[in-house]
Amino acid sequence: FGGSEIALAVYEDPQLFASDGSGLKTLERHVQQVSQVPGIAGVLSLSEINLALKKVFALGNLLAGDSHADPVLQSDNKLAKKFVDIFEGYTHGRDRKTVAIVCLLEPAEQGTTPRDETIAKLRRVTDRWPNGKITGEPVMVADGFRFVQRDGRRLNQVSLLLMSVVIIGCFRSIRWMLIPIAVIQLALWMTLALLVLFDWKLTMVSSMLSAIVAVISVATVVHFTVRFREMRSHHSHSRIRSVEIALASLLVPITWTCITTAAGFLALTIADVEPVRDFGWMMAIGSMMVLCMIFLVPGLTLLGDFDSDPQRTWGDGRLTQALQYSSLVVTRYPRRIGICLLIVFSLVAWGTRYIHVETDFTKNFRRDSEIARAYAFVEQRLGGAGVLDVVIPSPETLDAKYISRVDQLQDELRQISLNPETGEPALTHVVSFADADRAIRSNAVLKLIPMDFRFEAMSQVMPGFASQMKTHHPDQHGQHYFRIMLRTSQQKSAAEQQRLIAKVRDTVEEHFPQQPPAASLTTGLFVLLSNLVSSILDDQVRTFVVATIFIAVAILVAFGSPRLVLIALLPNILPILSLLGLLGWLGIPINMGVAMIAAVSIGLSIDGTIHYLNSYRHNRRFGHRVVSSIARVQQRIGRAVTYSTIALVAGFGSLCISEFIPTVYFGALVGLSMLGGLLGNLVILPVLLTLFDTDRPGHKKIRKPSRSQTPIAPAEPAVPLPPPHHTTGVDPSQAAHRKV
Repeated sequence: FGGSEIALAVYEDPQLFASDGSGLKTLERHVQQVSQVPGIAGVLSLSEINLALKKVFALGNLLAGDSHADPVLQSDNKLAKKFVDIFEGYTHGRDRKTVAIVCLLEPAEQGTTPRDETIAKLRRVTDRWPNGKITGEPVMVADGFRFVQRDGRRLNQVSLLLMSVVIIGCFRSIRWMLIPIAVIQLALWMTLALLVLFDWKLTMVSSMLSAIVAVISVATVVHFTVRFREMRSHHSHSRIRSVEIALASLLVPITWTCITTAAGFLALTIADVEPVRDFGWMMAIGSMMVLCMIFLVPGLTLLGDFDSDPQRTWGDGRLTQALQYSSLVVTRYPRRIGICLLIVFSLVAWGTRYIHVETDFTKNFRRDSEIARAYAFVEQRLGGAGVLDVVIPSPETLDAKYISRVDQLQDELRQISLNPETGEPALTHVVSFADADRAIRSNAVLKLIPMDFRFEAMSQVMPGFASQMKTHHPDQHGQHYFRIMLRTSQQKSAAEQQRLIAKVRDTVEEHFPQQPPAASLTTGLFVLLSNLVSSILDDQVRTFVVATIFIAVAILVAFGSPRLVLIALLPNILPILSLLGLLGWLGIPINMGVAMIAAVSIGLSIDGTIHYLNSYRHNRRFGHRVVSSIARVQQRIGRAVTYSTIALVAGFGSLCISEFIPTVYFGALVGLSMLGGLLGNLVILPVLLTLFDTDRPGHKKIRKPSRSQTPIAPAEPAVPLPPPHHTTGVDPSQAAHRKV
């Protein structure tokens, strides 16, 4: 049917049915304005119906009196009244003052004008009308993508500003504020360049590309910054020596964090929704581009002498004390803390059983947004904005027997109800050529015209409507299809929408059984959007499992220990399941912004875990016991993870002011997942290490190599530990335990 995407241009006119015809004249001017918008293939309105009826009456010489009278305004014209009733809810409202112009859009792949440009120009036209609005699924999709594009730019600008403020507050250095910005922009530009090379298009899902690149880049650079500052401030190394030590000690964990992040995103490539697959490939490329760009950091660090050293952070002393205290507590009471966390996480994660999907696409916009107000107006005045179609096989020439079958089908469709108690019809409108033909047959003279001639006559007087009612298959010669247009309320729950679609399909198959290749279809953007988020949700379960497997394999290769794989995964999986469970307990439905959060979050939060385990293993290799190793790692890695988390949460917070609700959810939930990852790395991970990496009796302490043997990886603490309150030879952490 040529794409058949429809937008409704709606306005108010109390004079629509005025006897002097002023309302119809106004409508004709508006129709002319809409028809001139590039990308509009055709229109259907009350004025078009009126003009068609005038032609019918003129040809049959059936109109008595003034031949220029408007049939739709004549109360005694039975045929015209039937047509007015048929198109009530499509071209005009029951209140007789709401006017709708049905705009048939050119197919996106064939049109010369971009769809978003057509929607924008159509909106500029309707804005000049009294209470003018435009609605329709194509409008929602265009507006949604417009908001996402704007939010992507906002995230790339405002969030960079917020992250810069946080970073400069942490390190009080212009240079160390500019370095992560340079890495983010260069990695993003290189990623976009590769997308152009591979001819990949950004979609509504992948427009958050800059956000994820920012996450990986900031976390990586902050780890380098903290390590470099330690070497300069606590050990008085030269700048070159500090860069050597920082790069040598962090190159391996940075490489593995980028690899595991890319592996997590590659899991999205098994999704059924193509934009999600593209997003997985794009983010895997972006992760590896960050790894390439990180080699610029040493050069930017040594470039010039101005502001070369990051300063001591405001509040760094309190953070140091908090991290020290946390390491003492978790290593002192690991079992108690582990049991409490397990109980809390289990109770919260149980809420995942109550997760439900939001398939009402109008709820993806804020209630005060333009598109949401337009849909509310159409739902109230025209009886439903959800459009779906039934397409059934038809003979090449329509006959009375076939139209009778269609009439029976339409009668049963009108009786479909989702509420057995009230029996209220679920479909607000059911319209096809069969309704128009029934009205024509009510006229004694027109009834005598053969069926196929009646359809051809309608094709002449109402070409836009007739072309959407019957067509032939472009690839299968001799195969023709007939279309029934259905309308329903868009504002239904996910379960109600799926039940309605299933009932429509069952009813259609009863009257027109499936006989491939001439199979009947229940289709349309209403059906597509209803299934979109459900499909993404199904994909989320599979992609989350595959992402976990990919990341587990990468960690196994990196550390060579199955035990460390489990220890690394639990602190990242539990917060994510708890976050999704919290959504279930609170009754917050999952939309497009939430549907991929599990696979995305585990790919992002694993970065801090790898840095933590790498530093922990380093300390253990140099003979430190579990408790003292955790105390040292908690100081070094904990501070870096805390700084990067604060910066990233601030950046993603900028998305919470978006008009597109999935973007709001995405920003808020990524921020919460980052905080959950911080909790996992600083509490759950050391608890697991304390419980499962115990110091065995008789364990021989590894002798610390000389400086000449380890020029770039000394086993020194990240920051000086507090003065020991113990006797000589006692582990400082054990003395601290005694003090507690």
